[in-house]
Amino acid sequence: MSAIRDPHDVLTQDASAEAAEQSKAAAFQRQQQIEDIKWLMAHASGRRFVSRLLEETGVHRTAFHTSGAVMSFNEGRKHLGYFLTGELLEITPEGYLKLLKEYGK
Repeated sequence: MSAIRDPHDVLTQDASAEAAEQSKAAAFQRQQQIEDIKWLMAHASGRRFVSRLLEETGVHRTAFHTSGAVMSFNEGRKHLGYFLTGELLEITPEGYLKLLKEYGK
């Protein structure tokens, strides 16, 4: 069931138009991000850079430390690594596999 729209309710119309514009801008921004990652992973230098980032985040190491503060810091770094890995697997899984073959340890 669709809601009845009041043609005289300018505030709702403005909010709907603004929401549609924000959605369009977000979709455009996401598409740019996708194209950027594809471009980065298409080059050996880009894959080297991403490999260094993933290594720095410790995504393939344990975060355990006897100090809770250090362990929390390590988990924060890993979270960024998980985010990056997720982006790579979603956008360019073949590029991620190529990265692992070239720089995997």
